[in-house]
Amino acid sequence: MGGYGKLVERDHAWIHLPEGFCYYAFSRTGALMSDGRRVPAAHDGMRAFELPGRPGVIRLVRNHELGGVGKSVGPAHESYDPTAPGAVTVVDFDTRRRKMTNSFLALSGTIENCAGGYGGRNNRSWLSCEESTEGLAAGYAKEHGYVFEVPADTQGLVAPIPIKAMGRFTHEAAERDPVSGVVYLTEDEGTDGFYRFLPNDPDDLSAGGALFMLAIDGAPQYDTATDQVVGATLTTHWVLIDEPDPEDAEDNPSAVLEQGVAKGAATFAGLEGLYIREDGVVFFTASEGGNAERGQIWQYTPIDLEHGALTLVFESTDRSVLDGPDNICLSPRGSILIAEDGDGSEWIDGDDSCRQAGDNYVRFVTSDGGLYDFARVPNNVDLVLDDPEDFEEDCTADPLPGPGEVIGASETAGVVFSPDGEWLFLNLQVPGITLAITGPWHRGGL
Repeated sequence: MGGYGKLVERDHAWIHLPEGFCYYAFSRTGALMSDGRRVPAAHDGMRAFELPGRPGVIRLVRNHELGGVGKSVGPAHESYDPTAPGAVTVVDFDTRRRKMTNSFLALSGTIENCAGGYGGRNNRSWLSCEESTEGLAAGYAKEHGYVFEVPADTQGLVAPIPIKAMGRFTHEAAERDPVSGVVYLTEDEGTDGFYRFLPNDPDDLSAGGALFMLAIDGAPQYDTATDQVVGATLTTHWVLIDEPDPEDAEDNPSAVLEQGVAKGAATFAGLEGLYIREDGVVFFTASEGGNAERGQIWQYTPIDLEHGALTLVFESTDRSVLDGPDNICLSPRGSILIAEDGDGSEWIDGDDSCRQAGDNYVRFVTSDGGLYDFARVPNNVDLVLDDPEDFEEDCTADPLPGPGEVIGASETAGVVFSPDGEWLFLNLQVPGITLAITGPWHRGGL
């Protein structure tokens, strides 16, 4: 099955969807949560959980990608770092009443909480990843660049304990394979590695373990960014990272990567989201990969504990096809749902073209390789005001565009289906809001 037809444009809509689909918006930045705190900004990665004994209620555990030395959202004594504004929140959505019923802060004092994934026994926790290795030298009270775990059944703030054995680097996503207990991880520094963590105790990720980086058999230091063939498979093995928490990680965010590359590990271009199928097959995105630098989708299939197969599932040939694939999930019918973070939320660096921005979509790839649009974000972000210093530095137009002259679309993030497949949840990072989407899923490939 394929797409759902033309997207229907509606005035003042957060997103445009196919005919027959609708959404409910909730938990916007600044809104009052059930615990009396305000919803933090920059909604990002997210996962969905059933709540035992509460039929129809879906629990969303959600990242907030905030950085800069400042103040934690939660109390200093319950935060990992009282000078760090990143956070994880919990939102309960009642699918029967079609409304949010509960929300609260669950993790405080981290930075740049980007993506993550399922963790813990029976995948009943959220792994939240810091996408920055800044620390004491940057003015924070603690070192950063770690993975934190938030149990899905928490009723408030959890103890903020970094899982340092999972490495200190620019983490993007991390998810535990429920079959093997292995945690797979992506990195988003630019030139990146694909990692796995073998825990000492598969049901207790805080008990330590070993970190490895993927390498291609017979091709040391293989670069996957260009000249790849869709459908082709590379056989792989893993190399051990000797120092997963290197002392120089703040000065050199690629310190872990460089250890793996020195042993022959492969590199990718801008690794982002990942999602693990029930049989242990892993899908992940490289947002800047491909000859057109517009993104790739990869599949890793474990063969045994030491070996696997890496296959390029899809590569974008143009920004109009797929632009900056970021967070992903699998649909009940096996399609790969993709949240874009492309030129909708950025401009084209350089000359007068920086006056132009684009769109961000939610798209999906079916098992036969077809690509379809599912949602589009209407233009709503003033890019001149959103990042004025970088805009003035990178745009060479004369005169420079002013406020209101370059309007883009928010990054989409946090795509995930409810366990029963009837609801899709999605975040718009700007202005920061969560959407619950439902409709005639049977009509297409999702």
